[in-house]
Amino acid sequence: MAEFLTTNGTSYNIENIIIDAKSKLILVSPYLQISKTFYERLKDASNKNVSIKIIYGKDELKPNERNSLAELKNVELYFFENLHAKCYFNETKMVITSMNMYEFSEKNNREMGVLIDRNTDKDLFDKAVAETLSIIQSAEQTALRKTDRPIFVDKKQANNKQTNYRKIIRGYCIRCETRIDYNPTRPYCGDCFSIWAQFENPDYQENVCHRCGEYEMTSMNKPQCYSCYTEHQQELRRTM
Repeated sequence: MAEFLTTNGTSYNIENIIIDAKSKLILVSPYLQISKTFYERLKDASNKNVSIKIIYGKDELKPNERNSLAELKNVELYFFENLHAKCYFNETKMVITSMNMYEFSEKNNREMGVLIDRNTDKDLFDKAVAETLSIIQSAEQTALRKTDRPIFVDKKQANNKQTNYRKIIRGYCIRCETRIDYNPTRPYCGDCFSIWAQFENPDYQENVCHRCGEYEMTSMNKPQCYSCYTEHQQELRRTM
């Protein structure tokens, strides 16, 4: 029999659907800003050779999200413009819900959902699967290719050791990924800095490297991934 879910129950069961997938996993969500926890679960499923199909319909994926998905095996990404349904299932369990798969949904919004077990609600489960497959057939498959993300540097200026690096390199806001001036002491855009400044926690975890824009655990204290930090230190030594 189908089970009603509150916000926490919905998030919990979606995560378990990903964890427990044995051979297939289908995720339907108009908005696809994937949280770190969900990405780690998808990576675990991919490592188990689970076939993963993701259908979305609203926002274009950010480059770091696309790059992260491109690193996974057996992932197919589909775009369906008129998508409004939210449905997540593996071989035996399904959640139909109001919850989008993006990180703020589980934290800030009041959600509800229904958990369906194929063993006890086979007819309902199979009808939802059939509708999802119909959506996939009408959707456009999107190629998952890793996007090269170079740091934009003016070569003439870069050859001048007296040039301030802040003026020649563009970076990324470590919270929203907006392009901003590269400055490890100011890794937020104006809007995100205003939010951060309300609490001023220098170790608050963000998800984007300030320099390369890739998916990485960062903070105000440590705004860059290790490789970018090392490269930055080498650049500073060369200018001395």
